[in-house]
Amino acid sequence: MLHYLYLDYGGLPKYRRDLKYSLISLAQELGDRDARIAVYTDAPQLYEKWPVEVVDITDRIWPWSGDGFYHHRIKPAVVLDALTRFAGPVCFVDSDSIIQPGFHAEVSAKLAPVENWSVTKTAVVMNRFELRNPFPALKGFRTRLPHLGSYRYDIENSWMFNSGLIGVTPAHVPILEDTLAFIDALIGRAHKFVTLEQFAISEAARLSQTPIAEVHETFLHYWQGRRRIYMANHIAKNLSPDWDDLTPPKEWA
Repeated sequence: MLHYLYLDYGGLPKYRRDLKYSLISLAQELGDRDARIAVYTDAPQLYEKWPVEVVDITDRIWPWSGDGFYHHRIKPAVVLDALTRFAGPVCFVDSDSIIQPGFHAEVSAKLAPVENWSVTKTAVVMNRFELRNPFPALKGFRTRLPHLGSYRYDIENSWMFNSGLIGVTPAHVPILEDTLAFIDALIGRAHKFVTLEQFAISEAARLSQTPIAEVHETFLHYWQGRRRIYMANHIAKNLSPDWDDLTPPKEWA
């Protein structure tokens, strides 16, 4: 069974409104399909009446954020925990997103193993490709990863996909472990590389020769710019003020 994951920590109302809006769109897409939604949060009491599985991470925020140095480290830590906890495929969904019809079928299909030249691989699902050589300042950076071994930043081949979506299976546990080790090797400089977590998972997939499958037609990720401003206003106007009311907004009818 596929588990979709949301993350809520820190208590900022605008991010919680985003999460609620996104989750309503995902729940509408899922209907009675064989999938579940889990919310990882430091405020579990807020989700007691929601039809979700709640994972209390109050005591894990500090270690999962690298002792507070890099809070985006929590995202891959949540994904790794979920792979063990649910013993099946999981898909992390950023709160600043809207799920479109066909999303679940697309994610499920792209997480299915594919045989190519007698080798079976399961892709990591991410939002979309962003760029190559994303952090030129890392030229010369080297470290050692638990599964991949020696790593050297490659200005020609390094790449980064947006991690607004991270779909993985238990077969990808080594990638997540290498991702966290990669982040930890740069934790003291993480403030200079704000998207380090998505670069780390992209590199771990590339070097393990694991395909990355993009999902962006059925997944609207409004993470920056004018679209972000528009959605903040739109959600404030259309979302029910009752926190436990998960009825889809009227304009979706």
